[in-house]
Amino acid sequence: MIGERIRAARCERGISMSTLAEATGLTSSAISQIERGLIDPSLRSLRAISAALDTPIFALFVEPQLPDIVVRKNERRSFLPPERTVMHELVTPDLQGKLEVIETHLEPGGSTCEEPLPHAGEECLVVLEGVAEVLILEQAYVLQEGDSIYIYEGLPHRVTNKGEGILRTLSALTPAVF
Repeated sequence: MIGERIRAARCERGISMSTLAEATGLTSSAISQIERGLIDPSLRSLRAISAALDTPIFALFVEPQLPDIVVRKNERRSFLPPERTVMHELVTPDLQGKLEVIETHLEPGGSTCEEPLPHAGEECLVVLEGVAEVLILEQAYVLQEGDSIYIYEGLPHRVTNKGEGILRTLSALTPAVF
């Protein structure tokens, strides 16, 4: 609906109804009625509104396209390093946002890396299944299913599977760094 798009554009820019009315030559009441879908604006009014909002007029007619926001389990992008003791799956749709979520599977005895490595951004890791040893600097933390650990930016760390079965973890990282 055009009125909803006008309201969204106005609010996004922090413009009050009265300021928009003044800039367009319309009344605040007319702007309110247009935004609520009670009246249809003329083409002349739409041109004035789009100019005042610094928005192309066509943008008021086009439905905004949402990016893909659902990632099906069988459609996750995965990364399997050469040593094949660890597999990472991207749970978030892509790496374009500020947040990245990764599910990691480690075979018994497997580690995420040989030596603890730092990365940009912060990370919160949750053990979904198994037993993990998280080495941060020289301190080892043993985590069971349901436990979590917060890893501050730049701290070298490594995750090792200390259990007898597959270790599954879920990591949320910000910003996306993987």
